[in-house]
Amino acid sequence: MPECVAVRTVDGERAIRLLRAAGLLDTGFKPARSGERLMLPVENAELALEALRSSGLEAWQCRASFEPRRRPRGLRSLGFEGLSGYSLVGDIAVFSRREGGPGVEEYRRAAEALMREQPRVRAVYLKEATVGELRVQRLVHLAGEKRTWTVHREFGLEFEVDIARAYFNPRLANEHRLVAESVGEGERVLDMFSGVGGFSIHTASLRSVSVVASDINPHAALLAARNARRNRRRLRGRVSVLRADAALLPRILQPVFTTIIMNHPTASHMFAWEACRLAGSGGARVLFYRLSESCPQAAEDALQAFTRAPCCRRVEVGWCRRVLEYSPSAAVYRVEVAVEPGRV
Repeated sequence: MPECVAVRTVDGERAIRLLRAAGLLDTGFKPARSGERLMLPVENAELALEALRSSGLEAWQCRASFEPRRRPRGLRSLGFEGLSGYSLVGDIAVFSRREGGPGVEEYRRAAEALMREQPRVRAVYLKEATVGELRVQRLVHLAGEKRTWTVHREFGLEFEVDIARAYFNPRLANEHRLVAESVGEGERVLDMFSGVGGFSIHTASLRSVSVVASDINPHAALLAARNARRNRRRLRGRVSVLRADAALLPRILQPVFTTIIMNHPTASHMFAWEACRLAGSGGARVLFYRLSESCPQAAEDALQAFTRAPCCRRVEVGWCRRVLEYSPSAAVYRVEVAVEPGRV
């Protein structure tokens, strides 16, 4: 039986990622839960505790019995070559169709094999594209239940998601948490393209802040409101939800925000003026997401977008972070921009 360390349940996902990256997680066994603590099987408890505590997590040595993990076979070992990877959103698996790749029937066979291998997957879809102003996925049902609604869990939080009606990317879970951890107590936060509320609810779960989550998609706004209510006992801050076009936000909201999140990688540059108009009198930190070929190019795009906004008196582009891969030649980057508005 492996050695054991315990963390708070809400820190479980982050702890698992840290231990896996350090090569300390014993992946041959399943974690176990005891009350508000998650027991993790590790190769070396002393090193695991040091790694977790140095990252700011509370952790304790423990004793527990763990159930051996049956490793599901990958698609390649099941005989499927050339398929794109898939993401898990709750109990729904979503393939992303690759241009020039296999046809729908090959994905359908792979979906059926995946469901046999992983019983917790209850439905499988193929995403052909993300389309329109509302960023809705065009989906083909491959196998399992014909439903697109599910509950997805991140860092102890629960999110209702409808993959056919609102944009959601489970690969942003760590980014949601990193942004939330970067926000200070008492801040006023604007999430301009909130989707179902990932950034907003993570931030309010960690900090005593006031967050406005806004999205033009009525289904996304409704889900964000439901998710704020669903997680209300886990929130330290307050989340208010708007269904609004980002271009109209300066007419609706007061210029009081200290952090503004612009997670619309293909269109954030079109709303720099609105972000600047909504910054507080002392300025704001803008988290500008951009689909680009490199960090320097993303930073240059951010600089150009905000210097062209006539209401910005001061613009300083800070550091850039690669968030996730989009294609072999492009990725989504986060650029931190400090803006100070000029008042008329």
